[in-house]
Amino acid sequence: MSKLYFLLLELLVTTSCKVADDNGLHKQHNGLKGKHLQIVTGHFPPPIEVLRNSSGHVVGYSGMLYHHLLFLSQKLNFKYNIFPAAENTNGVKVNGTWNGIIGALQRQEADIGLAPVAISLQRYEALDFRGRIGGDWTSILVRYPLPYVSFTSTLDLFSKEVWIGFLVSAVVVAVFFIVLTSIGKRLHVTREQNSETSIATFAWYLFSTFFSQGNRIPTSQRSQKILVATWCLAVFVFVNTYNCTLTSYMSVTYQKPDINSFKDLATSTTYKANVLIGSIQEIDIQMSTNEYMKTIAARMKQCPDCRKFNTSDQALQVVKNDNYVAIMTSSGGRGNMQKHSSERGKCLLTLAKEKTTWANMFLAIPKTSPYKEEIERESLWFHAAGLREYWSVRQDKYPRQCELTYNNKGMSIKRSSNRIKLEQFYLPFMFLIAGYALSLIQFFRELLCRRRR
Repeated sequence: MSKLYFLLLELLVTTSCKVADDNGLHKQHNGLKGKHLQIVTGHFPPPIEVLRNSSGHVVGYSGMLYHHLLFLSQKLNFKYNIFPAAENTNGVKVNGTWNGIIGALQRQEADIGLAPVAISLQRYEALDFRGRIGGDWTSILVRYPLPYVSFTSTLDLFSKEVWIGFLVSAVVVAVFFIVLTSIGKRLHVTREQNSETSIATFAWYLFSTFFSQGNRIPTSQRSQKILVATWCLAVFVFVNTYNCTLTSYMSVTYQKPDINSFKDLATSTTYKANVLIGSIQEIDIQMSTNEYMKTIAARMKQCPDCRKFNTSDQALQVVKNDNYVAIMTSSGGRGNMQKHSSERGKCLLTLAKEKTTWANMFLAIPKTSPYKEEIERESLWFHAAGLREYWSVRQDKYPRQCELTYNNKGMSIKRSSNRIKLEQFYLPFMFLIAGYALSLIQFFRELLCRRRR
C-alpha cells in the first residue's frame, strides 16, 4: 500500500511539477541530486525523536520529521548524515553567538535543521525558514486531576432564581395566612373550641408536613385549608423534584486541574512552571506584554530548575512533583501523556484548558543555502499529500481518556457508573434528622406538661 502511495505521488509530482521556457517543458531544477547533506536535529517528541540505547548512544531516529527527511532524500535523490545538536535546543543566543540547531547551521556544520522551528525576529535574522511542516498551540501540561463528586451539588442543582422564588413564595404564603387570620378575627369567624390558629401553629404544620411528621392544623376556615393544602402540594413536588435531580447529579464526576490557565499559574504561590530552553514558548513568555506572562517569566528567572533541554525532562518533573507544570506545544504534551499513561496503565498527565499562541513551524535552512527552492517545493508536496495521513495515524495512538474536554467554566464532567453513596445526600438527611430531633423534643415537652398537670 505504501509503495503504491509513493508511486502515485511520484506520478503526480513528475507530471505537474514542470515549468515552461522558450523551448518547451522541462523538469524543475534539482541542485541536490547526488549531494551529501549534513542534517542537524534534536530530541523534540513527537515530531522528531532521537533514539538512544541504555548507554546513551544514538541508535536511530523516528517521528514525522524523520519521515519528512526520508521523503526529501528519495524525491531529490540526495544522501545525508544526520546528527543531534550539541545542545538539545533550537538555539539560544548567548553573548552574540547561537548554540543548538541554529548555531550548527550558522557555523555551516549542517545544511538543514530537522526540528519544528517557529519564527521569531532574532531567528529570522539568523536563518531562513522553508517547507512549512505545520503548527501547534502552546499548552500547559499538568497533573491529571482526580475525579470528585461536588458536595455543593445539593445547592447547585437548582439555580439561584429557583431558590429565591421558593423562599419568596414561602414568605408570601405566610403573610397571606396572617392576613386571612386577621380578617377572620375581625369578622368573628367561628372556630372550633381550643383550635385558635396562630402563625406558630401554621409554621409547625408546614415543618411537620415538609418532613412527613403527620401533624394537623386545627382550623375550620376553608380559605386557610385551601391555602395550606396548595402549599403542601407545592412542597411535595419541590422535594421530590429535588431528590430526583440530586440523584442524577450524584452520578456525575467533576475534574479540574489546580492550574487550568496562565492566570491560575501567575496567581498561584506554590506552583512553578518549566519550559524548553530556546523554544518559542520561552521566547513568547519573555517577550509578552501580558501581566500574567510577565509574572511567570519573572518567576522562571528565579528558578534554576525551570529550564529544560528536552520535553521528557519537563514531563518527568511534573510527574514527580506536585507543584510543577510544563509549558510546551500541544503535540509535545499529548506525546508525554501517552508515554506516562502507558507506563503505569493510568493517566498521570493531561493538558489544561487554556492554550494560546498558535505558531507556524518550518524547517531551518542557512541564509546562504542554494537549495531553498527544492526543499520548499518538495516539503510542500509532502505536507499536502502525505503529512495529513501520517498524523491521523499518530493521533489515534494518543490516550484520549487522558485528554479532558472542558466546558465554558473550565470544568471537565464525566458520567460515572459507580453506585451512588448514601452519604452524598447529606443535606436532605440532615433536614430529616433535625426534624426527628425536634419531634422527639416536642414529645418530651408534651410528656412533661402532662406530668405537671
